[in-house]
Amino acid sequence: MDVKPINYELTFEPDLKKFTFLGTETITVSCKKTTNLISMDCAEIKIKSCTVKSGSKIVKSTPKTDEKKERLSIRLGEKIKGKATIHLEFQGILNDRLLGFYRSQYKQGGKTKYLATTQFEAADARRAFPCWDEPEAKATYEISIIAENKFTAISNMPVVSKKKLKNKTLYKFGKTPVVSTYLIYLGVGEFEYLTGKAGKVQIRVVTTKGNKSKGKYSLDLGKKLLNSYEKYFGIKYPLPKLDLIAIPVFAAGAMENWGAITFRETILLYDPKTSSTRTKQFIAEVISHEIAHQWFGNLVTMKWWNDLWLNESFATFMATKFVDKFYPEWNLWDQFIEDAMNTAMGLDALKTTHPIDVTVNSPAEIREIFDAISYDKGGCVLRMLEHYVGEKNFRAGLKKYLSTFKYGNAKGQDLWDAIGKASNMPVSSMVNTWLKQPGFPQIDISQKNNDLVIKQNRFLMEPTKQTQKGLWHVPITYGLGKETKTKLLTKKSMTVKAPKGPGFVANIGRTGFYRVKYDDGILLDLKMLVDQKQIPPVDRWAIQNDLFALCVAGKEDVENYLDFSDAYFEEDSYLPQTNVANNLNFLSLLTFFEDYTEQIRSYAINYFRKILSNLGWTPQKTDKHTDAFMRGFAIFALGKLGDEHVLEQAQKKFKEFLKNPSSLHPDIREPVFSLVAWTGNAKTHSQLVSLYKKAKTTEEKDRKSTRLNSSHLVISYAVFCLKK
Repeated sequence: MDVKPINYELTFEPDLKKFTFLGTETITVSCKKTTNLISMDCAEIKIKSCTVKSGSKIVKSTPKTDEKKERLSIRLGEKIKGKATIHLEFQGILNDRLLGFYRSQYKQGGKTKYLATTQFEAADARRAFPCWDEPEAKATYEISIIAENKFTAISNMPVVSKKKLKNKTLYKFGKTPVVSTYLIYLGVGEFEYLTGKAGKVQIRVVTTKGNKSKGKYSLDLGKKLLNSYEKYFGIKYPLPKLDLIAIPVFAAGAMENWGAITFRETILLYDPKTSSTRTKQFIAEVISHEIAHQWFGNLVTMKWWNDLWLNESFATFMATKFVDKFYPEWNLWDQFIEDAMNTAMGLDALKTTHPIDVTVNSPAEIREIFDAISYDKGGCVLRMLEHYVGEKNFRAGLKKYLSTFKYGNAKGQDLWDAIGKASNMPVSSMVNTWLKQPGFPQIDISQKNNDLVIKQNRFLMEPTKQTQKGLWHVPITYGLGKETKTKLLTKKSMTVKAPKGPGFVANIGRTGFYRVKYDDGILLDLKMLVDQKQIPPVDRWAIQNDLFALCVAGKEDVENYLDFSDAYFEEDSYLPQTNVANNLNFLSLLTFFEDYTEQIRSYAINYFRKILSNLGWTPQKTDKHTDAFMRGFAIFALGKLGDEHVLEQAQKKFKEFLKNPSSLHPDIREPVFSLVAWTGNAKTHSQLVSLYKKAKTTEEKDRKSTRLNSSHLVISYAVFCLKK
């Protein structure tokens, strides 16, 4: 970059009646080479004036914008070099497209209101001010906002001064550390706050008026997480404040703007009276994810967008790790495996998948890689890497990486090098086999006398000779109890000594991102061990999960899976129980038109009835956290399978709810509304519309709006149950 920004002085004056904003900007730049042309990113902005100074000399300048290329070119009357300043005055649009500097609409007391907010990732800061809109162009920022007196202004840093200007107020914010454009934040609205402290750092939950009481859970959790991340990374949080801001209309789930994290309202505000167990958990995971970014992403930033996957998958991985520390009873790692790993493997088993690490030529291509491969598979690979090198070495390498590159930019390879050095293990060569090629391996294990023959091939739903290729460095863990071993498989096959004892499990704890196919003799031993619960829950889950995937891929018979699943009829652990339930439900839907559909349907109904019989319809104080998920899924699945008793109960509970809303627990409202909508008529539709209009929270509106169109019901709730 021949012209590099050093500091931006920015003043914004938004107009929430005309939906426009005025801006002034002074950029201090460094020109490495002699030039008479300065070019930067700029979109949907009208330049009103432009002045360029080289030293104390004003240089003649002619600005020209190219809307198609989203560029501002400033032609200079003479060549300059070294330090210079560019002063711009401009006008922009507070758009309604939820990107750049935009307006967010909401209702309050029957009135329509607006606030101004920003979403700059990946490359939309250029819609708010001319800039070098890429991660490596870090600079400091001095931001001011002029707002009407009824509004409050927010940015990345605390307010250092406020000045009255008739019916408006000028807010001046502190100077930021060096930061990338996509992490800058501007907010103007009728806000209220809940405030607390984590050490010397001020933490606020920011909401629209009337909602701050719902921010208590998020504030308390935010304080705990900030302190915990500081200790884990060994680096103090770099800013003096952290705002968690609830935005009524927001496209993403949340955004990690440095010191001013924005959230969709439903992912920050929690009401114990109306919010579900799932909502509480989701809020915790997202807050943890965004706070992890304050170090990994904000303090140390990727050089270019091809490493976005590392940014996001690392935050996903860390979010689970830290929320699990605070809420071990939630079994978050079990849920991570059931959700993230299953989702990623489902997508990665297709011929249309892509590698984790892909070339990104322009920010416009970024949305194409925001998928389960970037987030979920990436998170699984990091989990596999941590288990391979050990938690202590993983953390040591991470701390070294962050301290070396803080306030700068780094590549993924820099992290692998740091962890490899800390562990003295071949991290780079191992991890790159998982990043640079698509797919994942199937590990075939067969026993010959006292030896195990282990082979790897790519796992695919529809394999061909062209797509079958692939060779991974696979950490193979195998054994049972305390007798376990780890070998790194780097070739197509290897032979190892079989463990002694009645049987063994491979891919212990399902830490590796691969599927295992056992020979018939090993599988028979495993069925007995599963039935007797002599294998940990995660491994009981993994054995049948792999077997089911092999059935779907046509590599095993469905009859074999059903026979093996008999060992899970008395299962009482969430992870294997929910997965067997999911698989049986899937089979009953998949085989709907087959001759043997009634046999599978009956099998599935019996399994779900046993779950619901054990849990009951009414949540109890003694319930485990995950019981809420199983109960809702069992009710919904039984209703969809045509269980008359469940359908009658759903109707009965819905009628009671219409008379007394508190009679129906938030955790079972979703399945009850779903079944009522599915079996309902025009009157039911009217009732649901009325409930939607009367709902006081966004969460309640979301819960009811997804039920209004019963034709979309199966897809929406199946996704809700399987993905969350």
